Amino acid sequence: MRLIAPMMIVAGLTQASPTDTFMVSATITLGCLINNEVPPAGTQVGALGSLAFGTASALSQETRNVSLLASGSFTLSCTPGISLSMRIDGGLQPDGDRQLKRENGSETLAYQLYQDAASQNAIGIDQPTTLDTTTSPNDITLPIWGRLTLPGNRPADSYRDELVLTLEW
Repeated sequence: MRLIAPMMIVAGLTQASPTDTFMVSATITLGCLINNEVPPAGTQVGALGSLAFGTASALSQETRNVSLLASGSFTLSCTPGISLSMRIDGGLQPDGDRQLKRENGSETLAYQLYQDAASQNAIGIDQPTTLDTTTSPNDITLPIWGRLTLPGNRPADSYRDELVLTLEW
């Protein structure tokens, strides 16, 4: 007796491999980095720098022009072409204009801020000033110049003010 076992040879059979597609996306928004971070709205980022009119005689009537001396710790970079503006408040003792106040008294010295070294484009109190983000979007400098005309009749002392600058984009 002979047993015959059927033998099956299967060639080329593979498991089914269904396919489908899915989407991958990202959205990049316009924005700025302050000190290499995206600060939350309303965040204070630290000391920006200073405008130092220097030392003069109490009798001096000269006009002093200075530019913002930025702090080495402040950096500003933005998406090229973004609409960026700054606002600067009236300081600690606004009275229609910005005032330096005597540290040991109540006397003041009026000063003005400008967008240019020629003192042609004033920066008003809390008025938006457009900043250029196309020329150098990675190291944006803030165009702030100060002008002070000494009246020649103030007591000798240090005079100071503190301003708040707000960036908007």
